[in-house]
Amino acid sequence: MTHPATLTWSIVLSVLMVPVVLGAVRPNVVLIITDDQSPIIDRAPGHNDPSAFSPYGSDVYTPNIERMATEGIRFDRANVASTVCTASRYNFLTGRYASRSSAPHFLTLYPPGAMSRPDNMVELDPPDGPATLPQLLQASGYRTGFVGKSHVIRHDLHRNPQATWKAAGLRTYARDADPYDPAVGAALAHNHARWREWLRPYGFDFVDGVYPANLLELFMDANNQHHLEWTVSKARDFLEGSRGSKQPFFLYFATTIPHGPAPYRKQPSPYPFGLGGPIFPFGLDGDIHVTPEGITRDTFNFMPSRDEIKKSNAEAGFPEQLAYMTWLDAGIGAILQKLDDIGAGSNTLVILTSDHGSWRRGKATLYEGGMRIPLITRWPASQQAGRSFEGLVSNVDVAPTVLDLAGVEVAEGVVDGRSFRRVLEGSNLPFRDAVFAELGWARAVKTKRWKYIALRYPDPVQRQIDEGVMFEYAKTAPRQRPYYTLNSSLGFFAAEHNPHYFAPDQLFDLQADPRETRNVIAEHPAVAAQLQARLAGWLQMFPDRPFGEFSAIAHRSDVD
Repeated sequence: MTHPATLTWSIVLSVLMVPVVLGAVRPNVVLIITDDQSPIIDRAPGHNDPSAFSPYGSDVYTPNIERMATEGIRFDRANVASTVCTASRYNFLTGRYASRSSAPHFLTLYPPGAMSRPDNMVELDPPDGPATLPQLLQASGYRTGFVGKSHVIRHDLHRNPQATWKAAGLRTYARDADPYDPAVGAALAHNHARWREWLRPYGFDFVDGVYPANLLELFMDANNQHHLEWTVSKARDFLEGSRGSKQPFFLYFATTIPHGPAPYRKQPSPYPFGLGGPIFPFGLDGDIHVTPEGITRDTFNFMPSRDEIKKSNAEAGFPEQLAYMTWLDAGIGAILQKLDDIGAGSNTLVILTSDHGSWRRGKATLYEGGMRIPLITRWPASQQAGRSFEGLVSNVDVAPTVLDLAGVEVAEGVVDGRSFRRVLEGSNLPFRDAVFAELGWARAVKTKRWKYIALRYPDPVQRQIDEGVMFEYAKTAPRQRPYYTLNSSLGFFAAEHNPHYFAPDQLFDLQADPRETRNVIAEHPAVAAQLQARLAGWLQMFPDRPFGEFSAIAHRSDVD
C-alpha cells in the first residue's frame, strides 16, 4: 500500500475522478464537531452526563438535536481514533491515523523510525503534501468552508505570544487588555485575518470565525469566553454564499463548546496549573459584543437571545447550569434553518459529532469515555429517518464516506478509513468488525465485545523505567512510569480517573463491563492473543513506526 506521507498533492489530483453520484446531484455536507463530548455509555442510575445530547439519554433540553435524530440516524458505537483535540481533528480532516502526520514539528519530535506519540502536537500535513478532505472536495468542484476552532496548524503560536507572534506577523496585547480599546480591537482584527489566510491553503475557499485553538490561546481574559453566536453567524454567511448555486458545498464547523472554560459557570474560577484567573464569565453570561476579531454591535437575532435560551431551558424543567446545552442546540438549529432558507435542506448531509469524549469520562485515554463519541447524521434526501446503527464506526471513516458520496475516487493509501455510505442509504449491516486507536504511547483494538489496550514505551524511556527513575512531572502514582501523553495536565486527569491507566496490557469485556472497571486479561488469554495479533496487523500499516514487540507478531485470525 502506498504510504500517504509519500503521496503528493499533485499526484492525488492526477487520479481524481468525479462521477455523478448514482445519477443524482451530489450532496452538500455540513460537518459539525463539538469539543469534549461523550455519549452516555450506559444508562444506569447515577451515570447521567449533562454534556451528552438528549438522543443519547442525557437529561438536557436539545430539541433541534432531537429533531436531527428523529429525521436521521443515531450511531450508537461511534469512536475516535485518537482521544485528544488535534490528533482527532487530523483524523476527521484527512481520514488518516494521526501517526501519518508529516507536519514538520511532528516529524522533528518523532522522526521516521521512531515510535510516534500522537497527542496535541499533531498538525495537518503541509498544504502541498498528502491531501486533506477539503482539498479533495475543492478539486472536485465543491465550494468549501471553515468556521470555528482550528488547533490543527501553527502550534508554535499557541504558547508565549510575546516571543513568537511578532515574527509570525501577529500583533500582541496585554492579557488584561480591553477589547473596547480601538488599538486592541485593531490587533484582534489583524490577527484574525492572518489566521484566515493561514487556513485557506488547506482546502478552504471560505474561512471565517476562527479560534486558533482553545479560548486560552487568544491570551486575553476578555476573550476567554465561548461565543457561539459569532461562529454560527459565520457559518450562515458561508451557507448564504451558496444560495441559488448549483455548486455543491462542504462546511467544516467546529464549536468550542463544551470544552473549558466551563460554559455553565456563572462566576469566574481560577485557571488550572497556576495560569492565573479570568475576570469574565465564560458562556451565556459573557459579553456578546466581544469576539476574537474585535467588538461587534451585531445582536445575532437569527438565534434566541441568551435570556430566551435560559428561559426555554427552565420552562423545560432543567437547571440553569444546563442551559449551555440548549444554547449549543440553538446554534445547530440556526444552521439547519439556514439550510432550509437557501433551499439546501433536503440534499445536505449534516453530521453532528465530537472530537473525543469528555475529560471527565476518559479524554486522553483509550477507554470508552474517551473513544466513544456522539454521531448523528441527517440527510432528508436519503429517506432514512429515525434509525439507529449499532455497528462500529471510527472518525477516520468520515472523510472516505464524504468522498464516496461526492463521487471522488482517490489513489490507494490516501485515506485509512472506510466509507459507511451504505449505512446512510439504509443498510444496518456492520461494515467493520474492529476499530483501532492510538494515543501517546498506547494503542488499542476494539471489537463490538472486546477491547485490548497496549502500553509500550520507546527504548530510552523503558530503560529509565527499568532503572527506577522517578518522573518528576508525574503527579499521579506510580511516578516511576510516565504518562502516555506529552501533555502532562491531560495525563494527570487521565491517570487520576482511570485505575488501569499504567497497566502494560489491558483487556475489557465491553458487553459485561461497559465502564471498563475490570482488566480480565488473565481470564481470557486466547482472546487477548487474538486481539494482540489484530493490533500487530494494524501496526504493519506503519512500517516506520515501531511499537514494542508488536512489530514482530504475526497477524492471526479475527475475533467476534
